[in-house]
Amino acid sequence: MRSSRRSAGAWVATVAAIVAALASALVPAAQAAPRASVLVVGDSLEELTGPHLAGDLPGIEVTVNAVGGSNTYEILALFEESYDPSQSVIVFDGGTNDNPNYPQILEENLAKVAATVGDRCMVVPTIHGYTVEGANNRGKNAVVHRFAASRPGTQTPDWASFENHHPELMQPDNLHPTEEGAERRAELIAEGILGCLAYEESGGTATATASAATATPVEVETVRMHPVGRLAARERELARGLGSASVSTAALESALHSLLPRL
Repeated sequence: MRSSRRSAGAWVATVAAIVAALASALVPAAQAAPRASVLVVGDSLEELTGPHLAGDLPGIEVTVNAVGGSNTYEILALFEESYDPSQSVIVFDGGTNDNPNYPQILEENLAKVAATVGDRCMVVPTIHGYTVEGANNRGKNAVVHRFAASRPGTQTPDWASFENHHPELMQPDNLHPTEEGAERRAELIAEGILGCLAYEESGGTATATASAATATPVEVETVRMHPVGRLAARERELARGLGSASVSTAALESALHSLLPRL
């Protein structure tokens, strides 16, 4: 009796599967759910990561536009040439090649992307990169987390902490991942993309999986970065502004000291 019940159950399951397959085949193409589409832009880290993303995201259309050595102005240009309004999720994988003394540049370029994509969900990994003239990447990562806090649903795969915890998966420069490291990095990015899609499908009620960096990242030392083009011009402008602020502060302190004997 038990054997016949099992056989009947298996037969019912088989028939159900056949019916479901036939029903799916008969649904007009116009009624089929649209395929999710993702745009990924970035630098050399994304050049290494991008080839692994398709395998982590079956059924999702992934477009990768990444050029090694790109700063965030150049990655913004990659975004502008590749963006299509049909894309559901935007991954902005940049900041490593920006001077950490000027995190405002990353902040400005993220804002430009956000202004273009509207309420589409974004994935912005945390940054592990160069230390320049004593400045590490805490400022840039603070920008990433402020940006995420200002845009519900934004995902921030924590590459900075991952790299700190897995030095064995890094190349000798301690900046680029090995092949295995690139596969693991792709998994982090893919999790962020899936988090975005879940957030959008839930109508904005799903819990974002953004995470803050909990470990102090190991910084990559370099003597000096040599920015060119728009990045260099913006750095000079910011440096002049900081210089003016320093002068104003010094003048204020001098005025206060001159008043002290009178008090």
